[in-house]
Parts: sequence; structure tokens; C-alpha cells
Amino acid sequence: MPRRELLRQSLGLVGVAPLCCFTPEVPHDCISYEGSTLIIDLTRASLLRPVGAAASVVDSRRSLNIIVAHTDRRHFVALDRTCTHGGAQCTYIHRSRTLRCTSLNHAEYDLNGTLLHGRTHGNLRAYRTRSRGPRLEIELEKKA
Repeated sequence: MPRRELLRQSLGLVGVAPLCCFTPEVPHDCISYEGSTLIIDLTRASLLRPVGAAASVVDSRRSLNIIVAHTDRRHFVALDRTCTHGGAQCTYIHRSRTLRCTSLNHAEYDLNGTLLHGRTHGNLRAYRTRSRGPRLEIELEKKA
């Protein structure tokens, strides 16, 4: 069992909250692809509907591990969620409108993926998003 999972389960047994945050995953049946565009069906992905919500999209076949955050009404951001320092996952903090690494390093990034503080090896990759009715479109090509 990975150390992080062992720690999470151990702390839960003694009634202590885990050290890091958990970002739920968008169900696979809510996701489709059109060329290099990832489509999330927002009518089915209810976890992303409220402003302030975030969810991950993990697709190992496409080497995707991104976090999608609903930052404002009808506005979403999508960034790689793996911290550039040690590979820990980042989570969305709506109050500060940032992504924070869940490791003890707690590197923090703005919504463009730019490092704000922490020891890392660069910025997070950001993806262009477009909300069209019930569809959230995420361009998987590099953001201009």
C-alpha cells in the first residue's frame, strides 16, 4: 500500500482529518473526445456544477491528469494537476482562487498555472476551456 494511502487510512481510524485534500474524479461516462478536444457533459457531471467545485480527469491512455475548477458562473479552468516539485497532486482552493500542492511543500499556483510560491521545477500547464451550454470543452493542445 502506498505511504500516502496508509497515512490517509490511519488518520481516519483515529478521527483525524487527512493532511491533504481529495479531488473527486469526473465519471468516465461524462467524458468524450472530439479530435484534440476533451468534452465534459455538465448535465451528467453534477460534481462540477456548483461554482467553487473541482474535479479531476484522469485518462492514462492519453497521459491526462488534469484538474478542472468551476471558478465563476460559466467559467472553468483546466490545468495539469501534478506538482512539478515531487509529483504530488494539486487541489483547487476556491477561497484564494489557487491550486495548492497536497505535499508538505504546499507549492501554490495561480489559475494560469504560474507558480506563486514553493519549491518546484516550473509552472503547471494550463488548457484553454470553453463552456457551450451543457458542454465544457477543453483544448488539449498547448494554451496560447
